[in-house]
Amino acid sequence: MNGWQAIIGAVAGFGLGAAGSLITKRLSDRPAPIASSWWLGAIVTALAFAILAWRVGAHGELPIYAYVLALGIPLSIIDLLEHRLPRIVVVPQLVGTALGLTLLCVARSDPGPGFRALWAMLAGAGFYLLLAVLVEGGVGSGDVGLAAVVGLVTGWSGWAELAGAVVLASLIALALLLVPGNRPSRAVPFGPCLLAGMTVMVLLAA
Repeated sequence: MNGWQAIIGAVAGFGLGAAGSLITKRLSDRPAPIASSWWLGAIVTALAFAILAWRVGAHGELPIYAYVLALGIPLSIIDLLEHRLPRIVVVPQLVGTALGLTLLCVARSDPGPGFRALWAMLAGAGFYLLLAVLVEGGVGSGDVGLAAVVGLVTGWSGWAELAGAVVLASLIALALLLVPGNRPSRAVPFGPCLLAGMTVMVLLAA
């Protein structure tokens, strides 16, 4: 059954990824031909959705995780190109995720995971807000907002998932900083790092 779900996820991801490329084009100050092309977003989103559907299966969390990634992939591309995360995308991503998880709590008559996700959201956002204060120019408001999203998603599964996502994001950021040719002072795009860490932990927790 999961095989068919992966195929359906890939098809849905391809369509949503192609549509998501419009976000990249519209919000990029300097849209790159390949990065903002419809086919790149379609392929990356299709692959992400296929793996997500295969691992998570037909559970209520699946559309919520898919929603986060559908907006997260255009955000990652913009952050990689321009080192910024537009709030016009991050805010709906946060609100939609919170609403989806709230509906799950109501449907399952189990508020426990929702309260944990709320506290994890505050913890994730607070941690990156502290980094923004301590590391001038290294972390922006968009990173703080996206950290809140990551906190919600991973906190729904558990505190270990939140901690794992933050550690993985930090390791990925360090690896990007150590890429040959990068200057030590060069800003690292935290958005893709956070989303990658979140995705890995969600897949491991499924």
